[in-house]
Amino acid sequence: MITKLERSTLEENMGPNTKNVVATAKKCYSTVGIALLVIAVLTVVVQIVLAVAAQVWAAMGLEFVNSTWFSWLSTFVPLYLIGVPIGLLILRRVPMVTCSKMKLGGKNFWVLLLMCFPMMYFGNLVGTLLSTILSGGSAQNGLMNYAMDTSLLKVAVMVIVAPLVEEYVFRKQLIDRCGRYGEKTAIVFSAITFALFHMNLFQFFYAFGMGLIFAYAYIRTNSLRYPVMMHMVINFMGSVLAPWVLSHVDLEALANMNSQAMDEAALASLLPGMMLLLGYMALQLGLAITGLVLLIVKGRQLVFLPAEEELPQNHRLKVVYGNWGFLLFTIFCAVIFGVNLFL
Repeated sequence: MITKLERSTLEENMGPNTKNVVATAKKCYSTVGIALLVIAVLTVVVQIVLAVAAQVWAAMGLEFVNSTWFSWLSTFVPLYLIGVPIGLLILRRVPMVTCSKMKLGGKNFWVLLLMCFPMMYFGNLVGTLLSTILSGGSAQNGLMNYAMDTSLLKVAVMVIVAPLVEEYVFRKQLIDRCGRYGEKTAIVFSAITFALFHMNLFQFFYAFGMGLIFAYAYIRTNSLRYPVMMHMVINFMGSVLAPWVLSHVDLEALANMNSQAMDEAALASLLPGMMLLLGYMALQLGLAITGLVLLIVKGRQLVFLPAEEELPQNHRLKVVYGNWGFLLFTIFCAVIFGVNLFL
């Protein structure tokens, strides 16, 4: 830890250029935090207003509030058509500077994509375990209600719209503004804010891990197509393929299965679904293990270039995470974390 006296001495020894970099970087990260806070607050407030309105409309006998399309629109329209556009207007106050561009190549794309799977697999385990422990087993993953929906609107939102909008905001908008102060710093910041913005402990850890991979792919190529494609594949696996597999499994019959009480016909009817589920689980585990090996072997080969105005190491934590914008954003997300966990 650095004492106040040591910090004061360091600041006195900084040159005018370093002081200017620290000051502009702090303003940049604070403005980004405020923009994300505005997006989060507006989204939640409008969602609450629509939820209250839905109860009133339901009491009036209006049936559309019980439809799938209304549930999806009332959840994601406040985010994509209200929160994000206003947040982007705030971000315009900070100049954008693109990082050095390198060619990724098809092979490296698949390597990075495979690295996402251990992040998703183990991050999901950690998030689920912590949520269960902290809530005493009462917490429910709200995303499951949307993931198990079979409508085409779900596929459009989860597999197409969400990756496009989220990568545009958390990769291009954030990294093009923060990357000038350090590539690694911007990557971690992008991943942390991405994870916090999910406002759900179930999703926090895997969102952070995959956010690191998505951010690296963007900062190294200056192209959104790579993180967007990775994001689409991951969302397809989790929100389309997994529900499809589960829809072919009689989970209630499996939970109450007693081989001594079931005849051969009943067991035979369960077998295809069980095999499909086991196959999917084996696929997920295999991808996670392969990605973990690649992460260990190839991780040291990742390239990080010196930034235009690299922040001094002893100032990074305070500048990036100690500003009011980021702190207020984190506090708001933490409150919603608690609400989702305990209510």
